[in-house]
Amino acid sequence: MSTLAIAYDAAIAFVILAASRAVKFAGQATARPALGDGLWAAALAAGAALAELAGGPAGRAAAGVVVLAVLATVWIGAAIWRVFTVEVGRLAFDGMAQSRSFREPEEVDWVRDWTIAFYRDNPGFALLPLPVIGWLAVPFLPVHVHGPARIAVVAVLVAWLATTSARTRASCWLGCAVAAALAPAAPTPAPPSWVLVTVLALLPAGRLLRRRGLLRGSIAGDCLLPRPWPAPPRTGPPAVADGWQARPPRRSPYAGALRGHDVLLITMESVGRDHLARFTPDGARTPFLDALYAHAVVSPRHVAPSPLTTNAHVLLAHGRYRADGESQVHRLNAAGYRTAYLTSARTSYYGLRDILAEAGYQTLVDRARLGGHVTDRELPTAGADALLADLPAGRAPLFLHVHTTDTHVPYRVRDPRFRRRGDGRRERFLDALEESDDTLRRLHETLVERGVLRDPLIVVTADHGESFGQLGYHFHATAVTAEQTLVPLAVVHPALPPAQVPWSSHLDVLPTILDLTGVAAAPSHGESLFHPDRTRRLALWVGHPMRRSTSCYGLIDGERKLMIDLVTERCFESDWEDRSPRPLHGQERRHAARSATTALRRLGLD
Repeated sequence: MSTLAIAYDAAIAFVILAASRAVKFAGQATARPALGDGLWAAALAAGAALAELAGGPAGRAAAGVVVLAVLATVWIGAAIWRVFTVEVGRLAFDGMAQSRSFREPEEVDWVRDWTIAFYRDNPGFALLPLPVIGWLAVPFLPVHVHGPARIAVVAVLVAWLATTSARTRASCWLGCAVAAALAPAAPTPAPPSWVLVTVLALLPAGRLLRRRGLLRGSIAGDCLLPRPWPAPPRTGPPAVADGWQARPPRRSPYAGALRGHDVLLITMESVGRDHLARFTPDGARTPFLDALYAHAVVSPRHVAPSPLTTNAHVLLAHGRYRADGESQVHRLNAAGYRTAYLTSARTSYYGLRDILAEAGYQTLVDRARLGGHVTDRELPTAGADALLADLPAGRAPLFLHVHTTDTHVPYRVRDPRFRRRGDGRRERFLDALEESDDTLRRLHETLVERGVLRDPLIVVTADHGESFGQLGYHFHATAVTAEQTLVPLAVVHPALPPAQVPWSSHLDVLPTILDLTGVAAAPSHGESLFHPDRTRRLALWVGHPMRRSTSCYGLIDGERKLMIDLVTERCFESDWEDRSPRPLHGQERRHAARSATTALRRLGLD
């Protein structure tokens, strides 16, 4: 393995990384290759050479498998990003394996189908593995054909570049030119090991430089490693990070007005505020929700601080950003309430069952309890039967949390009557939402008719919203945009006059319920909706759906909202609805990012 051969391998690896970045971030500033891509390319090439020095052909083969795995992750990750704006990571593969082991292929088949559709629509990118495999196979050919084989690989790579958006990237063509110039070089004795070690040392050095904000990262490193956050200032936290401690909520003028009443909390999966026709003309028609809204205390700006189901459940049950200590559900238990959770989801998936157990729910009825093959449509029948069978005897008041799931991707529509709009993503979602509204109507009627609920306080919201392209995002837990964080909220009971509060968040839901039922709430980051002087300040973060670290986060402070996206390297300032977002640059950007970083670290959310 010669020095020139290592340089050739590094040039090829750089072209593949740079071209994949161009496809992944097409049209964005981050589509340009970064210095980190060059470091990773050098490390991949030098690592393979070092493995060959240490272990001969077997070592080279093992290194080739590692290089192929890294580039396959980049290749798959680019497609996943383009389809869902989600970065893949080990948690993503763990989740798919869990779903398969639970014999629920439908939970992951939509990822496969939509990703395959992307490759089908981008045949050039789909063929990227061909030059990669050819490149990795060259060292195993006879030595006298290495030169022609390398030239052939460059020719295939050039043909591939001509079919993708990466052809506009001058650095890709430059890399091909360098590789073509080095391809005919005959093998020479291996370079000294210290040369290889020096090249490999560039990778951790580059990581250190990037953590200090001096170096942009690599598409490979960003897929495999946590993204560094902007460092907080050394001279002490900014004022926006002060005052994040949880405190006992204050009593409102309505404290105890519904003492001893049953409570029905409904959370709909992935339903944003603007997905409803009452807020957006082309939204879903939801007569049951509209009937509740007509007599409700409503919040036109209700925020789900983290657009991830598990985080939303923590926020709701605890009234705090983290599950640390006594929850609000525990307080209901201590006050004599029976507490129950009903859903068609499998709560063991992604750890939701552990979250519910830690929150203190006494009764859990989920997909496993209902037989393993149920949907929301069975909740008014099998779900109600299971509740009646599992609830403790007696007539203590009931707190029941119902979570619907059919509006989660792939947006299941079970009843043909609700297939009205077509097969597009948003069209399927709105049809599923209309069916979910009908399911909730039937469930509510059944629970009242069968005596499970008596004169209940009803609270309706959603765990989070769903993006269909706003600011370039899709799915959920991908950004803290209004599509994902603004959700409906209605609090309904005949004893409460219809009213509108200016804003609220998930942190306020359980403190409001406990305030109305006369139960002393545990310390919280929220409080009852019926206090007009609540502080308008919230931390926002997407959570960890696929990665060990959060990649998009921000703050709401007064009417100002900040959003920092570490993947696309964008930083915005806007209002709560993301109208006229203003990109931040320079010192203003650094201050905003550090303020948000400091706040989330104070809350333990990084």
